[in-house]
Amino acid sequence: MIFQLYTFLYYLVNGFFLPKEFFKRPSQLRKKWLKDKLALFTKTDFISQRKVVWIHAVSVGEVIAISSLIKSLAKEYDILLSTITDTGNQVASQRFKDLPVKIIYLPLDCPFAIKRTLRTFNPSALLIAETEIWPNLILISSKKIPVFLINARISDKSFRRYKKIKFFLKPILSSFSLIAVQDEKYKNRFKDLGAPEDKIVVTGNTKFDIEIPYISFLWENLVPRPIIVAGSTHFPEEKLITETFLKIPIPSSLFIVPRHPERYKEVERIINSMIDGKNEIGFYKLSELPLDMRSYFKIIILVDQMGILGSLYRIADIAIIGGSFIPHGGQNPLEAIYWKKPVIFGPSMENFPFIEEFLERGACLQTEKEELKDLLEDLLKNPDKRIELGEKAYQILKQKTGATEKILNLLKSYLK
Repeated sequence: MIFQLYTFLYYLVNGFFLPKEFFKRPSQLRKKWLKDKLALFTKTDFISQRKVVWIHAVSVGEVIAISSLIKSLAKEYDILLSTITDTGNQVASQRFKDLPVKIIYLPLDCPFAIKRTLRTFNPSALLIAETEIWPNLILISSKKIPVFLINARISDKSFRRYKKIKFFLKPILSSFSLIAVQDEKYKNRFKDLGAPEDKIVVTGNTKFDIEIPYISFLWENLVPRPIIVAGSTHFPEEKLITETFLKIPIPSSLFIVPRHPERYKEVERIINSMIDGKNEIGFYKLSELPLDMRSYFKIIILVDQMGILGSLYRIADIAIIGGSFIPHGGQNPLEAIYWKKPVIFGPSMENFPFIEEFLERGACLQTEKEELKDLLEDLLKNPDKRIELGEKAYQILKQKTGATEKILNLLKSYLK
């Protein structure tokens, strides 16, 4: 009865929000988005000679975190990959364009949509990344195929909220064939919420198993060094970081990479207004970067391209992690650490609790926005310090790899 009530309320809420979500998207994405949400798939959408594994990763962070897992599974299976966000969809399309991966938006959590998706693609298993609890998706799928929660975690905030609806969650969590959690803390939390202990396994965090392609940029030797890359920024971090950068009396370059592509024009306006009248500052969009740049004291480059941030960190001398100077919880610092870069972030990194160990071991730097200028200036003047920080963080990263292999080994018995 409780799940019938959930489904009824879900229909009501989506009757209101579906049109809003439809028109919020760029016009070129609307048709595909609506088709996928309503599961209007046909057999010709996906013809496979191999077994199919359905993997759900909500957005960019989750797609990146399980990229190695997807690439490994794609050697033996065709992959149906669902996301919720447009950026997640776009990044997945770029990352897996040469692999047997069909990318869709996650259908609505309604019985008709889930059943139609299962009939069309006939997956042998469903893997859900981190903690995406969609009741109908899990309960209906688990009656036909094994369902796994992988790289699972529960934040402090979510745990407090979930405890209030434990009666609702318990049968859902019991429907998983396996829950692969990042560490013991999360194992205890899932157990407290009613997940059977014998289904919970600690495998580590797949985020540490990242593989980032080496991209040789045509312009990389033309941009003045040292280079600061501010990745996955949110409003108003672009203004804060640019303002700080302009105050530092050292010739250098700043790359700003907004988290959301729909903000490119907004960020361009912000930066233009800040450098108006400053003839010693050059400003370019990456898509229009000339190969004969004028000589400026400082250069700012707006990265208006999706899917290259991880590779872009390679050319950085310093990385600033966005989403951390506002109460957002931060963005993933591991892509910069992968390239042995010194990492700076603000006070809000709750989305990545593992970063505490990096801080305790002196491998990353956390700062308030008021102290960012002094910290950046110190690092720009001390290349040895930058190298030491990058190497320390990289060694911690390497010590924590292996979760992907553990998960693959656990899945083998189910995917025969």
